[in-house]
Amino acid sequence: MTSMVAVIGNAEPDDTRDSVAEQVGIAIARGGWGLVCGGLGGVMEAASRGAHSVTNGTGPPIVAILPGVDKAAANPYADITIPTGLGYARNLLVVLAADAVVAIGGQSGTLSEIAHAWQAGKPVCAFTGTPGWGAQLAGETLDEKRPDQVTGIRSIKELENWLERTLTL
Repeated sequence: MTSMVAVIGNAEPDDTRDSVAEQVGIAIARGGWGLVCGGLGGVMEAASRGAHSVTNGTGPPIVAILPGVDKAAANPYADITIPTGLGYARNLLVVLAADAVVAIGGQSGTLSEIAHAWQAGKPVCAFTGTPGWGAQLAGETLDEKRPDQVTGIRSIKELENWLERTLTL
């Protein structure tokens, strides 16, 4: 079974953050893992675009779990589109579909995804150079339910190493 990596972060476009997200998507696809995200714009679209540039629709899947009911709302790089009609509640589905979670920036939606991932026992890492909830929580233990931390990531190489360690346990 293919391991899946959730990429979470801001829906609004930002050149710097989206550049990181695109490189993250490339690293995920090159590692042979599938990508799951909320399926919209910003970080989600950039990561999907990066993964698609490697797979061209023939490799591990790029899955978009949408908040609404319109499949057409998905970014154009998704291989599988799942409309939920659940609004922000779909954030739980995004992280539960993943074996590991990567946060890039993020606002309140990303914060909820990090919390859901933490509660579900999913490993979480966050880029420290992309302002938002991910960077604020990097290096933190969220509560006493788990002894680990949200792993701070500074580079794509660190991400690749973290994913390799995390997904081959």
